[in-house]
Amino acid sequence: MKALRIVAALCCLVLVSFLSEAKTPKGHLVIVGGGGRTDKIGQAYIQYSGAPEATFLVIGTASDTPMEAAESFAASIKKMGAGETRCIAPTRAECNDPEYVNKVMEGVGGVFFCGGKQHRITDAIRGTLLHERLMKLYEEGGMISGSSAGAAMMSEKMLTGSRVDHSEEGFKDIAPDMVEIVEGMGFIKGAIIDQHFLKRSRENRLFSVAFDHPECVCIGIDEATAIVVSKGRDIEVLGRSSVMIIEPDRKSIRVDKNYNYAGNARIKLLFEGDKYRLKK
Repeated sequence: MKALRIVAALCCLVLVSFLSEAKTPKGHLVIVGGGGRTDKIGQAYIQYSGAPEATFLVIGTASDTPMEAAESFAASIKKMGAGETRCIAPTRAECNDPEYVNKVMEGVGGVFFCGGKQHRITDAIRGTLLHERLMKLYEEGGMISGSSAGAAMMSEKMLTGSRVDHSEEGFKDIAPDMVEIVEGMGFIKGAIIDQHFLKRSRENRLFSVAFDHPECVCIGIDEATAIVVSKGRDIEVLGRSSVMIIEPDRKSIRVDKNYNYAGNARIKLLFEGDKYRLKK
């Protein structure tokens, strides 16, 4: 009987190990803070998308002029060495249409989400068949990329860019419940992404989010700068500027009488070539 219990326990350990390993994505995320790109970021698009053999899919949904934005990026990626490109700005109904999804995903090795307003991406695509196929592509070795709004939508918890009260006051304080957070696309786990970070002085916004959500690491990516995520958690920085990592100390967080945050956080400022590993 004891031997059977030992065998059963070992089988459980093997199964848990297998499932854990199976969930590790084989693909890459190339997450750009907006404001252009460097040659190395462009090379990452080509390297991790399987170009020129694989098709490069460009999704313009976030933009005010979605097809123009997608076609503009497609033209630039072709100059870098991409092969066939495909531009789309689908409705939510199209994202749930198997015939449409099969057609647009055929032969795709890399996907790029253009900038604009990130909620347009989640409103149209999150939770649809297309979303499922994009996640499968990433898990099986493809690349998912995006810039600006296309960066913010990468995380499970997504900054909308707005205050909770939707006022125009900006983020002058580090305080609770100021920043609107909704569900994102969930390509990167355990992290929240902000973009145009140093260029637009978004430190107060991200510190507020970090203390609101201490279970997450908060990552602020500056313009013309990117993080490349492999194995779901290994990060390398590319680009001209820097990436700020905020690791809040949950136990130290408190609120003063003026409803401002106080507490401890570990801050890392990373430049091109620096690496960081997300916790499981």
